[in-house]
Amino acid sequence: MTFPAFSALKRSRLRAAALGALASAALLASGGAAKAADPEFLTIGGGPSGGVFNVVATGLGDLLRKEFPNSLVDVQPGGSGPNLLRVSSGEADLGITSANNAWDAWNGRDPAKPESPIRNVRGLMTFFPSAIQIWVDANSDIRKLEDLKGKQMSAGQPGQTSWNAFVNLLDVYGMKIEDIEANGGQLHKLSWAESHKALRNGQLDAVMWVSLYPHTTVLENETARPMRALSLDEGKVDAYLAKHGGGFEKVTLPAGLYGGQKEPATTVGTKTFLFANEKMPDEVAYRVVSTIWKNLSQFQRAHSLLKYMEADTVGKGMLVPIHPGAKKFFDEQAIAYSESKLN
Repeated sequence: MTFPAFSALKRSRLRAAALGALASAALLASGGAAKAADPEFLTIGGGPSGGVFNVVATGLGDLLRKEFPNSLVDVQPGGSGPNLLRVSSGEADLGITSANNAWDAWNGRDPAKPESPIRNVRGLMTFFPSAIQIWVDANSDIRKLEDLKGKQMSAGQPGQTSWNAFVNLLDVYGMKIEDIEANGGQLHKLSWAESHKALRNGQLDAVMWVSLYPHTTVLENETARPMRALSLDEGKVDAYLAKHGGGFEKVTLPAGLYGGQKEPATTVGTKTFLFANEKMPDEVAYRVVSTIWKNLSQFQRAHSLLKYMEADTVGKGMLVPIHPGAKKFFDEQAIAYSESKLN
């Protein structure tokens, strides 16, 4: 898979490198001293416009520009799967992804390929828990996944975590996208913002996403209509975990989570985390993690869903091996972290 933006990004990096060299020469000539440990670039893979990944990556960029004043820190659009590809190939330095997507890539599944699994990424810090959620109007007659046949819905875009998870979910229910699109139904390939605007306006019957809970966008939609998340069949959840469940676990969305959520909903959840290439210098990885933790209150203001970050969560659930630089910081701060079972 190739990304058209890469060639442009490379050109911009070369240009920035030239400018950086000139700036360094000028700095030395004036008697100043550059911060030697700062990398030349820190490119962060975020997410689609308007989505949580994009907002969080932007907030992270603001922090890192202060910590790495001599680096070109930029935030690029992406997504859970594309970020794995970009960081693995060296086109980005940091990325945000989900444990289930990282599991698939590690085992040579989408977004990776069987002949080239992605195993050179390392975890830095867990940001928040997510879950498969299928939102509908609380007054809708859609009660179970099979009721989505012939409906208008969105599950993100091909290649994104949510799209892949929905295809796998259909699989354990013995369904395909064609079943959704029977009798006038359609699985629209919309962004997060487009999906929820359409759900809010009644143009879509359902939106499925691997997302934080309760998500503020869904709560905002409730000013127009009450929302609820569908509950998955227990047996199908077990089948999903057995067949597609790497990086997932069974979770319960509690009653009252959304205005129309009168009963608990069974689903599967994962963890969303920040990661880097294994070649990132230990000191750089250490400084990235340290900067986030020492400025946690500021970082959490970037998005309300970052409130879940605390000492008991930030080192756990990343699934991939943790970067040695992050481990060093966690050890110093006595923050517990989970060892990867991948090899």
